[in-house]
Amino acid sequence: MPLAIHQSSHTNVLDKIINSEAKKGSLKLWKSKKGIWYVLLSVSMDVPDAEQVENWIGVDRGQNQIAVAALPNGFGKFWNGRPIKHLRRRYQKLRKQLQKANKRKVIKRLESKERRIITYINHCISKQLVQFAKDYGMGLRFEYLSNIRQTSKQSKKVRSDAGNSRHAWSYFQLEALTRYKAIKAGVPFESIPAPYTSKSDHRNGFIGKRNGHWFTGFDGYRCNADWNASQNIGQWLGFSCPLDLQKAVFVMDADGLKDGVDGNPLTRVMSKQVDLSPVRDNL
Repeated sequence: MPLAIHQSSHTNVLDKIINSEAKKGSLKLWKSKKGIWYVLLSVSMDVPDAEQVENWIGVDRGQNQIAVAALPNGFGKFWNGRPIKHLRRRYQKLRKQLQKANKRKVIKRLESKERRIITYINHCISKQLVQFAKDYGMGLRFEYLSNIRQTSKQSKKVRSDAGNSRHAWSYFQLEALTRYKAIKAGVPFESIPAPYTSKSDHRNGFIGKRNGHWFTGFDGYRCNADWNASQNIGQWLGFSCPLDLQKAVFVMDADGLKDGVDGNPLTRVMSKQVDLSPVRDNL
C-alpha cells in the first residue's frame, strides 16, 4: 500500500526509522472526516546535546505581541497578536449566535477548529524561534508564567472580550512547543522568574515606568516595552546565592548589595557593579 508523508519535515524521521536510527513505538490508524486515512506512529530517537552558549535570546510573551525575541542589545523579532485577537472575537461572536439557536454540535465543531488554528500559529512561531536561535548560535530563555491568570487582575468587561481575556491566552502551549523543538534541535532552553522583567531598564537594571507599548527609564530613555522586557529576560543572571525560587527573592534583596533598587532582577550590566561570588553559608 503506497504511503504519502503528510509533512516534509517528517521525511528525516522516516529515514531514521528505515536506517534503524529511531525506535518505533505504538501505531494507530485514524480516518479524517474527509475520508482520508492516516498512520500515526510514535517514535523514540536520540537528540543532540544542548550546545554551550554564551548569550541568550530573551522571549517576551504577551497578547498584543504574541512573542518578541531580541538579540543581546540588538534588534528584535515581533510576532503581532492582532490576527489571534481577531480570530478569538470572530469565533466568540459565532458561538453567541449559535447558542441562541441551540446549535450545540456546531459550537463544538467551531471550538475544535479554533483550537487547531491557534495551535498551528503557535507551531509556526515556535519553529521560527528555534531557527532564530540556531542561526545566531544562542539559547532561548522564556519567562515562567505559571498562575499568571490568577495573579494578574482583569475587569469583567475585559475578561468578557475573547480577544483580551487572559483565559483565552495560550502562552503555555507556545512555551511547550518551543521547548520540545529546541531540545530536538540541540538549542539550550530555560525558564526564569517573571517579576520585574517588564519594569526594569535593560541598560542598568533600575526600575522604570511602563506605559502601554513604551518603557521609560529614570533618565528619560524610551524604548519599546516588549523589546526591553525581552532584553531583560535574555540578560538575566539568576541568583548570587542559593535562594528558594518559589519565594521570588531576587539578588537585589540580598544583604550587602548597595546598588540598584530593591527587588530588581540582576542583569549583565548590574553584575559588573555587584559581587557575584557564591555565598557559602551553612543553612
